[in-house]
Amino acid sequence: MGAAALPEARRARARRDPRAQPDARSPGRAGSGPNQDGAACRGENSPGPHWRASSPSPTKLSPELAARALDTAAARARVTVAGSLPDPQVQVMSDDVDRTSGPRPNKMIYSFQQEIPLWGRRDLRRQVARAEVGQRMAQAQAAEVELTDRVKVAFARYYTSYEAVHRTEELHRAIHGVSQVARERYAQGRGEQQEVFRAEVETTRVATEIVRLEAALRSAQGQLNALLVRPTDAPLTRPERLRPLPDARTLDAAQLAGRARGTNPMLAADASAVRGAETNRRLTDRNWYPDVTLGASAIDRSGFGPPGYQAWVAFKVPLQWGLREAQAAEAGAQAGAARARLEAREQQIRSDLAEAVAGFEGSRRTADLIRRQLLPQAEALVRSGAAGYGFGRVDLASVLRAQHDLADFRLQLLSAEFDGQRQLALIERLVGGDL
Repeated sequence: MGAAALPEARRARARRDPRAQPDARSPGRAGSGPNQDGAACRGENSPGPHWRASSPSPTKLSPELAARALDTAAARARVTVAGSLPDPQVQVMSDDVDRTSGPRPNKMIYSFQQEIPLWGRRDLRRQVARAEVGQRMAQAQAAEVELTDRVKVAFARYYTSYEAVHRTEELHRAIHGVSQVARERYAQGRGEQQEVFRAEVETTRVATEIVRLEAALRSAQGQLNALLVRPTDAPLTRPERLRPLPDARTLDAAQLAGRARGTNPMLAADASAVRGAETNRRLTDRNWYPDVTLGASAIDRSGFGPPGYQAWVAFKVPLQWGLREAQAAEAGAQAGAARARLEAREQQIRSDLAEAVAGFEGSRRTADLIRRQLLPQAEALVRSGAAGYGFGRVDLASVLRAQHDLADFRLQLLSAEFDGQRQLALIERLVGGDL
């Protein structure tokens, strides 16, 4: 049973394991060593064995970031629009020459008028538009930081999924070896047939777990490829290592919150929104002061009198008191809402940083405990049980339990390492950059 399941699992692994594929530049040679992996990571179609080798691609090719850049370009164009004068009005009119008797010949009146904003309205409109540019730029930076965070987490998931498959394959080989010992003991009359069946059942059960982990690995590969704007089934090189974790002394939640106030792009976007809302409130207050319209016209009487000229100044009378009071109230409420959103964002970032730092420290301490204590103890127990079972001093159940415990501790270590990488990526996203 176990012998039949193992080749199938190995064939499935061979179809997706990049170490079993020939090097693209050297046909017929397997790229399994570190030199081959390094060469593959420099290839065009295969991201590198650590996350930084994969990070430049998504920020250059991401459709979301391209859309953010276009939004910023549109906001910059609106600065020019906001500071421009409205189009002038040209009017051509035909009228009768004023006469008390006789024929009334025609006269032509050519008019030109221009509305001119006063009271600094054009400058205020430009300031509102510039604040929107700052907001769009900060949102684009936030999108880039978030995308980088997702790449970091996706690579960590790919690494831990890859290692989980290989750790479980090591367990499969170990239990398969125990199964062979059980068969030898049964052939020599020193063991029971039930032990052989039990060992083969365990071998098959681990083979099914390998199949499940390989499906999780393919899912992680697809997620990472999608973030890198590559086909989901594109090959990836073997991941070699995770990012090194920073010193715990640098992860003070209060200091990180202070740094985030100056570098978090979403805080910068909210601050730009506050500036824009405050400027818009001042602009709305100027609605009580009317703009002026200057106009001039020339009169052509077609020989029935001298040419004439006209000039005028016009302005709107602010009689709609309720309208302007409502506009002022709206602008004041929008400014207050923008300030409240900024304060809420700061509080949320402080809370998220405190939670992420605590989670990061817990994950690192858990990983250290497993790596320094549990794994050496479990490995010693496995060696002792394997040796004792060969001489009949340890039963099969104890040997299998020791093998499973060792494999479980290794998977727990990978889980703790992944959680630490995820928390670190979250901290860096909240801060607005790498630590």
